Amino acid sequence: MLVAEFTSLYERNNLDQKDLNDALDFLSELQAELSSNHLKHQLEDIDINILDELIHYLLLFRKNIVVNFVIMMRYFKVAKRHDLFIHLTRYTGSIGVMESILSKLVRVVGSSKADEIKSSIQIPELGAPLLEMPSYIDKMMSTFEKHLTEKQIKYILADNHHHIPKEAFLQEKVYYEQALTLDDYLSDLHQRNIDELKQFQKENRVWYEQEINDQVIEFVSSNQEILSAVRYDDKLYVTKIPYDTKAYLEASTIEKKRYHACHCPFAKVVLQNDQHHISPEWCNCSGGFTKYQFDILFDKELDVQCLETPLKGDILCRFAISLEGIDYKK
Repeated sequence: MLVAEFTSLYERNNLDQKDLNDALDFLSELQAELSSNHLKHQLEDIDINILDELIHYLLLFRKNIVVNFVIMMRYFKVAKRHDLFIHLTRYTGSIGVMESILSKLVRVVGSSKADEIKSSIQIPELGAPLLEMPSYIDKMMSTFEKHLTEKQIKYILADNHHHIPKEAFLQEKVYYEQALTLDDYLSDLHQRNIDELKQFQKENRVWYEQEINDQVIEFVSSNQEILSAVRYDDKLYVTKIPYDTKAYLEASTIEKKRYHACHCPFAKVVLQNDQHHISPEWCNCSGGFTKYQFDILFDKELDVQCLETPLKGDILCRFAISLEGIDYKK
């Protein structure tokens, strides 16, 4: 194991010594589990299939807690195993999302009706097999469709269900105030994000869930809708960057492109098999995430429409965000 390198990470970031000791004990436990299965791999040398087996071990012995996933993500970052770090985000990306949606359900329809609806819905445990994730959303969406109007479903889903703090986007208000027009701000936002990608590439760091190379930067640079937006009349058009842009660009089939484009840990597996169906209306959840930075920018909950989604056969996710009633800089 990379004990010295992992320890250095904790020391550089002034993390607690007890947390370091607990993390090293946990990593040693994972290494021992590998050895007990007659695997001669070091933890940093495993592949994605073995990582899935270790996650199943955590689930089986009730050790599937957030802190243990954080430890693994830190370790694989130290080991420069970007593929394993990215794979772990496919598990952690679902944390709290369904809970947040059901909490908003209560606010929209009241506790009595919400309790009736929630009685049919189950939330997966952290570390649940990825192949099973679509079944949870399929059940939730079918239950919503039975009890709620289309307008209610969209309103409940299209929100900040990842609970990104408002403060994360407050700096953008300053950039917008300094810009002459909204269009100028959007152009500047795009260039700033491209510059950030270039810096991550230079430092060989994972940008969120992504490896960055020249092709990824060229792809983003060619379309201002990606990592920014383009305004036409009173609408902002946003194309989401693929979840794994490098793999998306290398994909040889439409099916693979659709899979690598999708960010949703609940939905993307359906793009690899036909065992489940998820309503494209589920993508309003992604729409809520996409519009949130503009909600903050204009201090108003904006309406969002899903124009394209891999769940409808498209190869990218694309949204239109309404600026109707917004006094933006022209």
